[in-house]
Amino acid sequence: MKKPMVWIISYFAGGPSYCPRIPDYSLAKYLREHGYDALVFAGSALHNTDINFITDRGKYKEQIVDDVPFVYIYTRSYKSMKGECLSFIDFYLNLMKSYNEFKKPDIIIAAMPQPLACLAGYRIAKKLKVPYITSIVDLWPLSIVEYADFSPRNPIILAMYMYEKWLYMHSDELVFTWEGAYDYIVDKGWDKQIPHNKFHYINIGVNLKEFYENMMKVKIDDADLQDDKFRVMYCGSIRTANDIGTIVSCAKRLNADGYMDKIRFIIYGDGPDREILKKRCEDEKISNVVFKGNIEKKYIPYVLSKSSLNILNLKPSSTQKYGNSSNKLFEYLAAGNPVIANIDEGKYPIITKYGCGIVVKAGSVDDYAKGIEYFCNLSSEKLSEYKIRSLKAAQLFDTDKLNEVWMKIISCKLT
Repeated sequence: MKKPMVWIISYFAGGPSYCPRIPDYSLAKYLREHGYDALVFAGSALHNTDINFITDRGKYKEQIVDDVPFVYIYTRSYKSMKGECLSFIDFYLNLMKSYNEFKKPDIIIAAMPQPLACLAGYRIAKKLKVPYITSIVDLWPLSIVEYADFSPRNPIILAMYMYEKWLYMHSDELVFTWEGAYDYIVDKGWDKQIPHNKFHYINIGVNLKEFYENMMKVKIDDADLQDDKFRVMYCGSIRTANDIGTIVSCAKRLNADGYMDKIRFIIYGDGPDREILKKRCEDEKISNVVFKGNIEKKYIPYVLSKSSLNILNLKPSSTQKYGNSSNKLFEYLAAGNPVIANIDEGKYPIITKYGCGIVVKAGSVDDYAKGIEYFCNLSSEKLSEYKIRSLKAAQLFDTDKLNEVWMKIISCKLT
């Protein structure tokens, strides 16, 4: 019996060793384990790295990545927004030139936020007369307006919104990582052209099997993870959108309140604000904050297992009212840790819905300090209750369960 072929066009999906936060590899692997063929098309230049899988300007390179076949489409390496946009164009042109050289798909999935990848997916699907699904992991261009300080009336942004609406209208199905994403469509006034029956919600989640295997097997020897201090941990980018300056201010406040020797803030990750904040800590003698820099994804489960409390911190944004699809949140839950967050969970809560932590007012150093002090002084029994609830919530967002939902959507389009 012929196996259905699924193409997953995802510019940023370099594979688990390079871009582990992109869920498309996980979906492809799951499909192949459940009676499908699957092929992932990704850009050859890996985002935020110096790695490019193609150095000879060939159109593409085929490679097996942890049992999943990838096709790396040539894209130039880049260091700027302009370079990234040109890389998007490379991907589109080279994919359109070479797609006929691969086994014809029975269905195509393309992932935002790379708009030209989705345009290529749609055009190829039309040419081959197969169903087309858009996977939306970023409310683009709204996130650009919110986090990159673009005016919503900017002509480029307006053109992006027009394209976004067109793409949603012409997709056979829409899969969002935000539970309330259809509210976004209603708020934009697009609901008459984009019916609700196209909408599906599948969050990013976490691969629990892999997470717990790494937690037990892949460890780091670090004295900061072994002492008896209450460890408040953040893992992620250190940039404007994550407002890590508020965390540093909170640490300074707790120092002044007598917690200098009791609480340690450990920050994993990198970004344009890291060196600025490190210097601030040195200048202001904020000694209870440690910047660890980037670590490989495989070490994250172990370091999180050594955390007492995890922080989910974001700059205030209207995107938050549509739900939460933060990778780090699901990793925090998988580690069984309580979470303190400054996001507006609105109608689609996760943290408060499952009793996994508390939400404080965005930008409020006082509220953050009080919340962290609350957890620091909790009894071991109460902390254990938070741990149990976090672990239970993580089970609901296991990627195997989420990929099963994906497979049902794909199966329905093929019948």
